[in-house]
This record gives sequence, C-alpha cells and structure tokens, in this order.
Amino acid sequence: MNRKLASASAILAVSALALAACGGADPEPDAGGADGSGDELQFLFWNWGPDAEPGWRSIADEFEAEHNDVTVDLTPVSGQNWGEYLSNAATMIAGGASPDLIYTATEGVKFLLLNDMILPIDEYLAADDEAQALVDDMAPNLVDGLRDDGSLYALPYAWNNMVIYYNTDRFAEVGLEPPAPDWTIEEFVETAKALTEDTDGDGQPDRYGYAWDSNELFAGVTPWVMNFGGSLASEDLCTATVDSPEVVDAISFLHDLIYTHGVSPAPIPLSEIFPQFQNGDIAMFGAGRWPLASLLPEGFEAFDIQIYPEVESQTTLFGVGGFPILKSSENPELAFELAKFASSPEIQSRAVGTEQAPATDIPALRSVAAEISELGLSPANSALYYESVEEYDAALVPAPAAFAEFENTIIRNLALIMADELSVTDGLGGAQSELESVVNCD
Repeated sequence: MNRKLASASAILAVSALALAACGGADPEPDAGGADGSGDELQFLFWNWGPDAEPGWRSIADEFEAEHNDVTVDLTPVSGQNWGEYLSNAATMIAGGASPDLIYTATEGVKFLLLNDMILPIDEYLAADDEAQALVDDMAPNLVDGLRDDGSLYALPYAWNNMVIYYNTDRFAEVGLEPPAPDWTIEEFVETAKALTEDTDGDGQPDRYGYAWDSNELFAGVTPWVMNFGGSLASEDLCTATVDSPEVVDAISFLHDLIYTHGVSPAPIPLSEIFPQFQNGDIAMFGAGRWPLASLLPEGFEAFDIQIYPEVESQTTLFGVGGFPILKSSENPELAFELAKFASSPEIQSRAVGTEQAPATDIPALRSVAAEISELGLSPANSALYYESVEEYDAALVPAPAAFAEFENTIIRNLALIMADELSVTDGLGGAQSELESVVNCD
C-alpha cells in the first residue's frame, strides 16, 4: 500500500458507478479448485509506485511455493489515488476481465459494494478454523471495518489510525509533563499555549503548539469531528452531514486554535509539518504510523505519541485494508486461500518493519503488532498504535462511494474557513449543499 490507508484526492469517475455489476456465483464451501491443481488467480492491485509490485510479487511467490501448480497473476492498475484506481479496475472488469481478488482500503469498500462487485466471505470463514483463528487475533473494530449490513467482505490485512505526535524536547524545554491518556480538550489547549512562542518579539508566533494537515481529512479535521461526537457522513454513508451541530463545533474549535488561542498556523501539508516538528517550530500534530518513515531515517527520535484528547468522546479514527473476492472470480474458494495467506503471521510480520526500514502501517494481528514495541524505536509509547483501536472507542473513517469528490469538496471549503474568508457555518453549509448530489446510494 502507499503512504497510508485513508488517502484519496481526485474525483471518482461517475461513469464507474454505472459500470455493470459483475457476475459470479455466491460462495460455496465446496467450490472446485481448492487443491490448487493447475489453477490461476488474478490479483488486482494499485500500482501507486515502483515499490508496489515487488511487495505483492513476493507474497504471490510465497503462496505459489506453498500451493503446488497455482499461479498468481499480478495485474497492476494505475491511478493517482484510490478513486481513480477503483474506477480503472471497474472499467477493466466491465470490459471482460475476470480477476479474483482486489486490494482496497476503507475508501473502496462502499464503491465496490454499490457496484455489486464483491462477495461476502462469511461462509468461507465459518468453514475454516485457521481463518477464524486469524480473526480471533484481530481487534473486533478492524474486522467490523470490513463489514457491511452484517456481512464480512475481507480479512483485515493492515491498517492505520490517528494519534497525536508530540516533540518530547519541546515539552521538556517548557517544563511540561507528557500528555496523559485521559487528557481533556481543555488540557490540550493549555498545553498548546505553553508550547507556542513569539521568539522574535514581533507579536506573531514563530513556534506553534499544534498544526494539522491541509490536504486530507484523515490527518486533518476528521479525528476532531469524531471526538466532538459528529461525523462527516451518515452511518450508511449515503448522506453528507458536514453542517451538523457537532461538525460545526469541531471546525469552530479548530478555527479558534488559529484566531482566538493563537496556538496553530493555518493548516499546511504534512510534508511541511514533519521538518518543522523536528526543529521544534511545531510541537504537536496528528497522524498515523506513517510519519516514522520520515522521522526515524532522519535520526530524529525526540518524539512520542498519545491518544487524541477527550471532548464529547475519546475516539480513535482508523482505516483498514484487505482483499475482497470479486464476483468475477472463477475460483472464489482458492481466492479466499490467498487472502487468508496474506493475513497470516508470516506475511503480517512485514508490517512491523526494522530499525533500518520502519514500516508505515500497523499489522492487523495483535500478536504481530506487539512486535513493534520490541524494536526499541521511538515512539516509546508505540504499543498505543494497536491499543488505540482496541482499548478506546474507534470509528472507521467515513468514506462514501464518491470519496474523492466528497473529500475535495470539504477540503476546499475548509480552506476558505481557515483563511477566515468564510464563516464556519457558511463554509460548511456550502459544502453540504454541494455534496447533496454527490453523496448518495441511488
């Protein structure tokens, strides 16, 4: 997968939503070909960059080694983002291709379901003790993240969450104790104030207590919205709810961090936050595990992580990826075997990483995720990555089928709000009006 699970930044092609629902039988536990004799599996993956295919190829090679006469054909599908990738995959299938598996994350599940492209795996899981043992070693929230209407559509493979990163040197400089797990929003604001400094005496801060991402909802406003008790979309993902009172309260709070409390700059991309975090000009920001790939290779270890502060709730936002079986598959039982293999401890261990190459995602298996702490790398509180989705309330990132347009519309209006060009209510009201024709399940 690419940098993280919840990332999409271009409009899902509307035409893709109309592509024909793909044919295929419902899963049968006795489907032929499970012994692997002379079988082929076609696996679609997002070809996001040069590192994509080698990673999947190594998994395919290991599966072939354990299943005689099975060939796994990798089919790279281009796309600048999740939306374009899924659109291109749907076009390929509508054109007559018969792939067996597709890799997708949270953003793609609703799209694939609305297009009637994927099979539930409940019957396979019920008939497979080994697969059930894998699920038993996964946080229930992760498994539920790949359910819809009570049916499970994929085994979790890897995931990412949202936590607060803080610069431990900056905390020590101003005499602050590390934030406690049960810190409140009031304590967060006071902490951010203590970490904000006007070093040159011009009346404007040069070092800020907190900053957030301007380019994506996942690492930007959504964690706060969730903790204020709201959501950007309805539970069934068929209606936008960006002008609800809870969302208004959350965005007003973030606006106040800039203009009332003066502890945050206007939102900026994470790529700009990372260097400022390392030099102490930004003391806190929100992200998942992926910043390790930027911070640790630079030799920067003066940081730790904590759960988001409590507001109306203390909720972990997360996204999860897996391998749904496509209805176009001619051998769905064998496809399930490959999906199960990819979620096995042997493969999951790759998501732990090493000191030289820290991984950017979190393994779905709790037993494997425990190995992250054994690396002895920053953050010291690395056990929180998994605990955040197991021991706290957890919410799946809201991802309607037209996720990319959904995200772009909200981000565009948020930029005007945070630039103080629109009021919070006007900006969110405008976004809601735009999304009424975009977010629906018709």
